[in-house]
Amino acid sequence: MDKLLNEFERAHTLNQLNDALMQFFYSQGIQSIAVTYYQQHTKTGSKLIYNWVSPALKIWHEFYLDQGYADVDRTLEETEQSLIPQFWDINEQLTQAKNKRELRMRQESKEFGVDKGLSLPIYGPAGEFVVLVLHQRQGENGLLNWQQKQYVWLAISQCYFHFLRRTLVRDVKKGVKLTRREQQCLKLTAENLRLEAIANQLGVSQRTIHYHLQNANKKLGVNNKYLAAMRWLQEN
Repeated sequence: MDKLLNEFERAHTLNQLNDALMQFFYSQGIQSIAVTYYQQHTKTGSKLIYNWVSPALKIWHEFYLDQGYADVDRTLEETEQSLIPQFWDINEQLTQAKNKRELRMRQESKEFGVDKGLSLPIYGPAGEFVVLVLHQRQGENGLLNWQQKQYVWLAISQCYFHFLRRTLVRDVKKGVKLTRREQQCLKLTAENLRLEAIANQLGVSQRTIHYHLQNANKKLGVNNKYLAAMRWLQEN
């Protein structure tokens, strides 16, 4: 574990950081890893700040996000409400599905080859939620004896998140000048106000708010308003 933490410390880019995490879990027999970093909660993909996935899981993870399956993923919801790792089995998830959409998601997951998983919850200082999910594909055994490893893995996940936040913030463009309105929009976004509420508070249209947020994203070199807000607040 000390070696991995040293690699996290030396990482200067997201690629280096994620590669260190991936290589560690590869050594544990786990090839399919996914990280999703949410601004506050998982019920809407619009609050997704960052996500990363290992190559073996890339197709399924991108499909999961594109379909908005976080909205109906009760395992994800249970993980968010927990402080300890949540183990799951795809066959049990199939029998416990509450609606057609959740059932379809589980069936598609199984068809992709997912067998079991361990979801590791992480919580940030501003109410953020991060989940690192270790997947065991059919024919693999990387989660064998997971009970004896789960808390070491959870500690590693927490350390990874520390360095992830540091790297995301460090990548911010220096000397960026935002307009007063752009700053207001980012500040209210960081307070978890929705577009409509920001527009009402500032007395302008939602389209105008969207325009200012898009400009702020471009200036800060990011592609979503939550990461833009986090970076700007860190600098100010």
